[in-house]
Amino acid sequence: MRYITPAIIIAAGIGMVVTIPTQSLAVDQQSIAVGTLGGTMGRLGAGLADVFNKNQSAVKLSVAPGGGRSNPARVSTGGADFGFSFTNFAATAIQGKAPFKKPYPNLRAVAKFYSSCYHQYVGKDVYDSGIQTWEDIVKSTKPLKIALVKKGTSTEYTGGLIVRHLGSSYEKMKARGDKQTFTGTGANSRAIRSGQIDFYFHNSGDPNGAGIQAALGRDLTFLKLSDNIKRLLTDNGYTPCVIPGGIYKGNAKDTQSMGLSGLLLTTDKMSADTVYNILKIAQANIKTLGSVHKIYKKWTPKLAAAVGKLPLHPGAIKYYKEVSAIN
Repeated sequence: MRYITPAIIIAAGIGMVVTIPTQSLAVDQQSIAVGTLGGTMGRLGAGLADVFNKNQSAVKLSVAPGGGRSNPARVSTGGADFGFSFTNFAATAIQGKAPFKKPYPNLRAVAKFYSSCYHQYVGKDVYDSGIQTWEDIVKSTKPLKIALVKKGTSTEYTGGLIVRHLGSSYEKMKARGDKQTFTGTGANSRAIRSGQIDFYFHNSGDPNGAGIQAALGRDLTFLKLSDNIKRLLTDNGYTPCVIPGGIYKGNAKDTQSMGLSGLLLTTDKMSADTVYNILKIAQANIKTLGSVHKIYKKWTPKLAAAVGKLPLHPGAIKYYKEVSAIN
């Protein structure tokens, strides 16, 4: 959305404020839809907007909460100018496959930022009592306290996918007396520390600050992913990943999981200059961004361009060719 700077006109000794559509004075206000503001996408987006806004004046980026699953449709339909999502959702959105009800062919990839892992935090006391997998959660005869994460996010989608595959639903689980919350990452981190919940889930890169804080306040571990669930996730575009040991207190060994690649999307209508400048400014300020999130410390043009079969935006193609990230 573009906002025009008002011009002040003095005429016949009378001061008047008149809005004149002066293009040279216009500031192009654009938004980036992220996940939860305190999560991985939120921090990546906030850092990107900050360095971009400080290094040019034609466009101003702002960050808005969203979700990895919902952002592709939101960006495609003009609800946001840019949006963070995951490779599987971007591909299915373009094709109009589930969970999307229609195709969004105007989506274009700007950059891949990271590979995420599905983190399944659980109180160590609950894990030791025998609840160690999603299968155990679904078949439990006792009510559980579980954070299913904000609706519309990739994390909530993953949980729903698993629960339906196991022949249940959030509604059936709630009917047995489960306490369910659909809150953001920061709230879940605080809740599991205080014992208000015993499980929370998060598709994120590592290290994840909310997870680190959660493990400092309570003995936590990770649920195990059964081969059955691994096959399900593989069929839905997830790939094997490892949560490194030593990051989260009490979890010294690597944890095998499944994950997705996080990326930034826009549409084919977005200015090539804007996309090009976002990438160029980000790489020029990579040390600053690295202090925002460690993901940026490993973010290179070659990694950013690795979006698989997704169509790249022309502005991104121009930048990646310029730095020899693609041919």
